[in-house]
Amino acid sequence: MIPEWMKKTEDYVPPADGGAFYYRTLKSLGGIMSRLRLESGREGRFSLPAGVRLLLMIALIILVSVTQNNLVIMAVGAAVLVRLAMMSAEDISAVVKAVLVAVIMAVVIFAPAVIMDPARLWNSLRVVAKILISVTLVGIFNRTTQWNHLTAVLRKAHIPGTVIFIIDITFRYIVLLGNLMQDLLTAVSLRSIGRNDKKYNSVGGVMGVTFLRGTEMNKEMYEAMQCRGFTDDYEGL
Repeated sequence: MIPEWMKKTEDYVPPADGGAFYYRTLKSLGGIMSRLRLESGREGRFSLPAGVRLLLMIALIILVSVTQNNLVIMAVGAAVLVRLAMMSAEDISAVVKAVLVAVIMAVVIFAPAVIMDPARLWNSLRVVAKILISVTLVGIFNRTTQWNHLTAVLRKAHIPGTVIFIIDITFRYIVLLGNLMQDLLTAVSLRSIGRNDKKYNSVGGVMGVTFLRGTEMNKEMYEAMQCRGFTDDYEGL
C-alpha cells in the first residue's frame, strides 16, 4: 500500500523576484562584448589593404574637417553612403546606431547656441554633417577590417611593438573576462530559485572570481612570454 502523502502532488511556485537585475547586467555585458569585434571584420575578397584603407579614412576625415565647401562635403557624404549601402544589413545597422548616438550628442551640444543665435544654424548643421561623415567612415573601417591586420599596419608605421602589444592584449582580455562574467552571471541566475535578497552579494562574488581569474591569466601570460623569449618585438599574426 502506498501512503496517502506519497499520492499528493506538490506544485512549488517560487515567489516573484526581481530577476531582471541579472538579465539587464547580462544584456549590458553582451552589448559591450558585441562591440569589441576582434578579428571579425568582414574583409571582401578584393578589398584594399588595411593600410591603404586606414590612410584613405584619415585623409577623408581631414578633408571633411577642414573644408568649408558644401559641395565637397556632399560629395564625400554621397561616396560614404554608397560604400555603406554595399555592406550587409547587420553591419549597416551597427554603423547607423553609432552614427545616431554621435549625431544626437552633437545636436544637443549645438542646440543652445542655435537657439540663442539662429544665424548659426547653417554652420551648426555643417559641423553635424561633418561629424556624421567622420563617424560613418570610422564605423565602416571598423566593420571591414580585421584587428590583426590593423596591428600589422601599426607595426609597419614604426609604432613601438610594446605599445601595440599592450593595446592588443588589453582588448583581448577585456573580451575574455567579459565572457567569463557573462558565464558566471548566467550560472547565478539559473541557480537563483525563488526570492533572493542577497543578489548584490552574488554579483560581488562574480566580480571577485573575475578578478582572481584575471590575476591568474596575467601570471600565465607572463610565464608564457618568458618561456618564448619575448623581446618587445611584436608582430600581428
